[in-house]
Amino acid sequence: MGVRVNTHKLSAFLWSSIVVLVVSTCVGLGFWQLDRAEQKQEREQLLQQWASKGRIPFTQAQRLINSDVDATGMQTAVSGRVLQHYWLLDNQVYQGRVGYDVLVLVMPQGASRWLLVNLGFIVAPTTREQLPQLQLPTQITLDDVLIKEGPLGSITLAQSSPSMGWPKRVQQIDITQIANQARVPVYNFMAYAQTPSPLVATEPHYQPVTMPAEKHIAYAWQWFLIALAALLIALTAFWRARRGYDKS
Repeated sequence: MGVRVNTHKLSAFLWSSIVVLVVSTCVGLGFWQLDRAEQKQEREQLLQQWASKGRIPFTQAQRLINSDVDATGMQTAVSGRVLQHYWLLDNQVYQGRVGYDVLVLVMPQGASRWLLVNLGFIVAPTTREQLPQLQLPTQITLDDVLIKEGPLGSITLAQSSPSMGWPKRVQQIDITQIANQARVPVYNFMAYAQTPSPLVATEPHYQPVTMPAEKHIAYAWQWFLIALAALLIALTAFWRARRGYDKS
């Protein structure tokens, strides 16, 4: 009888621990989604504020960025000289196609540094050993670009890419590394083309917000409901097991 009681207590303890773990994890994920929703709402409000201001000349945009204003989502235009080297941001998927984003350096008119610009998507060749070859223009005008600030990740050359040649395949973006590779001064923010340039065969596809706040809130409710369901199932199972134990 004592062995049976101890086994029952051990089983109840294990099930209780599992239930607590599942419920607390789901609740934690729910609050994490709510936090993400709040961040997205702030970002959407910032984007709306910049959109209401319209397109800002790059020289003015530069002054605003230097004044510690969060310029992510700011609309501007860029015209200037193009450095004749480019980077290929790996692992991009656009409209069901696998490829790269083309990153170039542009010297805006009247600027003292180069600006990193994402020109958009290009389809990858059939093998990893091949890299897309582009003929870059010496001058380019982009009438609609969005500024992005903040951490942009790190840069890693893929194993199959040439160690010294161009273009360079990268996994993420690090402006400092790009500046070192190009051996030129580069702004600590970047721009994303919003409309294609007739001079480069790329497809702009950047979206400042990929998932709206409403989706995060919906996911939060899903996690909360899963936690509630797990708790109700556990309580029902415990109640039935308790009744069976009392009868025996």
